Amino acid sequence: MTIRILLFDTQGLLLSSGDADLMAQYDPELHLIWIDINGPNNRAFFQDNPQFGIDNLDFDDAHRERHPPQIEFYSDHTYLLTHELKARESYLLLDRSHLLIHVNQQFLITQHLASSMSVNSVIERLNDKRSIESQNMSSICFLIMRQIVTDFLAVMLALEERLNDIEDEIFDASSDDLLAELLAYSSKLQKAKRSFTYHEELLQQMLGNEAQKHIEFDYQQLSYLYNQFERLSSRASLYQGLVSNLINGFISVSAHKTNRVMMTLTLVTAIFLPLTVIAGIYGMNFQHMPELTWQYGYYAILIIMASIVVSGLWIAKLKRWF
Repeated sequence: MTIRILLFDTQGLLLSSGDADLMAQYDPELHLIWIDINGPNNRAFFQDNPQFGIDNLDFDDAHRERHPPQIEFYSDHTYLLTHELKARESYLLLDRSHLLIHVNQQFLITQHLASSMSVNSVIERLNDKRSIESQNMSSICFLIMRQIVTDFLAVMLALEERLNDIEDEIFDASSDDLLAELLAYSSKLQKAKRSFTYHEELLQQMLGNEAQKHIEFDYQQLSYLYNQFERLSSRASLYQGLVSNLINGFISVSAHKTNRVMMTLTLVTAIFLPLTVIAGIYGMNFQHMPELTWQYGYYAILIIMASIVVSGLWIAKLKRWF
């Protein structure tokens, strides 16, 4: 587990950044603070710093696998649970992780089990800029939410390109790998759409709550986030429909290829079955079989067999079976 701390003055200028040792310098009257906790629930930290009023049960409950995004307004801060992209390396799988945010005017606390892409990006940006836009920690919360949206949109655009490639690859596919990939996308898109819809409802709740406590997003910021998550939800629905069509197309192409193979095998069987019958008859070796003693019997049977093959191929060609 790691703890990163960014310490600001009341004007929003970044004074210092470091680990948990910076807590010794923190004065609520003189500073704004962002505490980022990466790893398991650190009960000891919050027990040593009761001034933040963080309920440990929030952390344990939020990391249930299917827990939806939510917002809770407490007396001294606002609690926000959101989903973010887990890792860029496997981005096309749309794997998500939970990010817990506790915020009021003076402090921002973020908690996550694994490394957070959005948090890392915002921390890097603030270390370069050395200040925040307003004297309120809600501005950093908005930066994090905007980064989450940006990451998801980038992934959805990349996924669209991948689906276009798959559409071209279907006709040349020689294995079921593409089908497995499409089925994975279908499942991930369904879960992502559910997450985006929860975010829409959450932001709609915030838009309708004129007396928001502690989290001070203005109407423009809330509208931006709501519109972006609505866009993500629409894209997820669109791509899910496209994936379903590609799955059906892959199955149809595979069935067509199978039918062509079966037709070829059936044609070969139909042509060579009479030859097998002839070979079976003259392979019985009965004593009284006049053709066996005929001088031209062997050549006559070969001509008959060749005629059967040529006739079968000619009929198949007329009927366009190949």
